[in-house]
Amino acid sequence: MKKFLIPLLFLSACADLGPAVPSQAGMSLADARQAYYACLPNAPRAGQNAVVGSYVSGVLFGGVLLGPIAVAANEKQIRYNGEASGVDRCLSKRGFKRRVLTKQEVATINASSHTTRVRLLNHFVAGGTLANFS
Repeated sequence: MKKFLIPLLFLSACADLGPAVPSQAGMSLADARQAYYACLPNAPRAGQNAVVGSYVSGVLFGGVLLGPIAVAANEKQIRYNGEASGVDRCLSKRGFKRRVLTKQEVATINASSHTTRVRLLNHFVAGGTLANFS
């Protein structure tokens, strides 16, 4: 049973992170964008490290044959999550945290005009919610 449980936990860790904004009280969308672009060069290395670590873990926990096969099947998602995590770590060092947007918030952003969208994103970056947006 243990041999089947560990690969399932490993694969469940490959969940999508979803749409998010960097959030920090008192910051604007321009501040968040600047911090994001400063952290973006960390993404490729973090993605590569996640893939390499997954292959090593796959061999250790899934065996020489099945472990790498499971990782290869999910390599794109593992790399994406590793890249996102690398940028998140860099942003957290700058005081930002990942704020995952709700479905309603994403729908409101997509349905808004450009001006309202910028104001709304500024509000979300500063830590606001859709309920207290005016």
